[in-house]
Amino acid sequence: LLRSLSCSSLACNKFLFSAPKHSRSFLSKSSSVSAATAARYHRRLVPNRSLLRRNSWRSLPRASSHSSSLRFGLNNKHFSSLSPRAVASPPTQPSSDIAVVGDEVAEKLGFEKVSEEFIGECKSKAVLFKHKKTGAEVMSVSNDDENKVFGIVFRTPPKDSTGIPHILEHSVLCGSRKYPLKEPFVELLKGSLHTFLNAFTYPDRTCYPVASTNSKDFYNLVDVYLDAVFFPKCIEDFQTFQQEGWHYELNDPSEDITYKGVWVWVWVWALFPDNTYGVDSGGDPLVIPKLTFEEFKEFHRKYYHPSNARIWFYGDDDPSERLRILSEYLDMFDASTAPNESKVEPQKLFLEPVRIVEKYPAGDGGDLKKKHMVCLNWLLSDKPLDLQTELTLGFLDHLLLGTPASPLRKVLLESGLGDAIIGGGVEDELLQPQFSIGLKGVSDDDIPKVEELIMSSLRKLAEEGFDTEAVEASMNTIEFSLRENNTGSFPRGLSLMLRSMGKWIYDMDPFEPLKYEQPLLDLKARIAEEGSKAVFSPLIEKFILNNPHCVTIEMQPDPEKASRDEAAEKENLEKVKASMTEEDLAELARATEELKLKQETPDPPEALKCVPSLSLHDIPKEPIRIPTEVGDINGVKVLQHDLFTNDVLYSEVVFDMSSLKQELLPLVPLFW
Repeated sequence: LLRSLSCSSLACNKFLFSAPKHSRSFLSKSSSVSAATAARYHRRLVPNRSLLRRNSWRSLPRASSHSSSLRFGLNNKHFSSLSPRAVASPPTQPSSDIAVVGDEVAEKLGFEKVSEEFIGECKSKAVLFKHKKTGAEVMSVSNDDENKVFGIVFRTPPKDSTGIPHILEHSVLCGSRKYPLKEPFVELLKGSLHTFLNAFTYPDRTCYPVASTNSKDFYNLVDVYLDAVFFPKCIEDFQTFQQEGWHYELNDPSEDITYKGVWVWVWVWALFPDNTYGVDSGGDPLVIPKLTFEEFKEFHRKYYHPSNARIWFYGDDDPSERLRILSEYLDMFDASTAPNESKVEPQKLFLEPVRIVEKYPAGDGGDLKKKHMVCLNWLLSDKPLDLQTELTLGFLDHLLLGTPASPLRKVLLESGLGDAIIGGGVEDELLQPQFSIGLKGVSDDDIPKVEELIMSSLRKLAEEGFDTEAVEASMNTIEFSLRENNTGSFPRGLSLMLRSMGKWIYDMDPFEPLKYEQPLLDLKARIAEEGSKAVFSPLIEKFILNNPHCVTIEMQPDPEKASRDEAAEKENLEKVKASMTEEDLAELARATEELKLKQETPDPPEALKCVPSLSLHDIPKEPIRIPTEVGDINGVKVLQHDLFTNDVLYSEVVFDMSSLKQELLPLVPLFW
């Protein structure tokens, strides 16, 4: 039995029936990453660490791959003849089945069409709308993907490290005007077929995405999210602020006061001392208690406004219905000045390098002299890069660090100077791209050696270039990853949304990140004409070797740091308690008990009834039918599935093993 998927039957037939010497089969079991795992990367952390990066090739694992094809292509020296190749074909033409919104309908609902394009890379019709009253921007992407995606994103640059963006992300999900429950989403999920539901806080924006394959369920989720972000209870409920932000806790006036709240420590970007990235959007535990309820409410009023929103729809639902749902909410607002106030100012480049030495809490076990960390970090540009340069930097990053055989990765790991690599290479989801590389588990005496090894390795690569076969393997791997767009259990529409948002959130073209085909062809042509050294060496020299905006961060282990920090916090709280009267302490104990009681009291039945849910009637009885064409080649049954796969051909060959004796089956893997 031979089974294949292709974007065209013609491609299948050409592949299956061509002479054997011209055949190339590609057998792959694609790896997937759970939504929980990927969300763990995105949520409240420095972004760009998951498979949902704008440059999707970074979904490839650093050390290894579960994909047999990629493993073969990168580790076998004969990859040049058998590695997976994605061959460009004529651009995909717009489908006549894709629904569109007429200008009159959009106008009636309060929107104007800004621009529209057919994106062949994802076989989608994308239309950018603008809400005339508020200026809210809406990207409506229509295609035949049943896994519908909605997302609303606000630009939320913090001015300090009190963690307002992150605290607010949690707080708005604690009940709203139409859904006045403590946790409406917990109840909503009991009767939902969602394929994704989460929220992310970036250093400069907050995202609220949902996805579902069921239309009614999808619009239920959209409505709950829109009501949550625009009309949350938290801006009028001080207890929600205490619960999700911080509060003093005192069970009895005779006890010590403690802090309670959502505290997540995030590394403060030393590369950005002068703009919003220099503070912690997740919140610094030492600064969070300075946040007031008034500041919390004002942040929501200013930034959670339609004028400051980017809204994304994707999938096979009715694009007119999308605008109708949005108009019900957006029409309740007037335009605001939020877009001007939320703009992220670029960091100016340093004139000379900077070195930072910090302590970090370490356990007493082991040799502390070998627990140092050192990382070199560069800010690559004082402004956003064009797509061609970004793409080329992505290839350079993969060449340097993307596989176990990558020269920079290999030389660091084989040096014996440290235990593991730190630093994520190229990071490009913020306004300005960065490059970071270093080692942890380093001996104190070897810190200078690590720094010199990094710089000398980069100088050598700039002078000599990369191995031709390595460049070809990297090109094949990245191009295949771009075409396949394998997002695992993440909805593909969400992957595209986050790609687009990387430009859109900074008032740039939201269509550009979705269109890699032409820049990729241009890069391949340039490498073929000029050679890879002429393409990549100038980038190493310009953005790294000759770039003074370099911050070297050395982290030294300190077994006493945690106890000192705890003692300092305790001393501060003792001062707070000493400043309170007996009446103040009694009131604090009463407020603590009141908050606990609210948290433990279930929602009343009448509130639970407002949560929308699905019934059996809302679930289709018929399954999705995959187009299947049954054929025969010399007695071998062949199944062909004519599906859009972006010029990637998948084939699976299955052998009937029923004639093999039971006791011999365990030996079959020896033939793999």
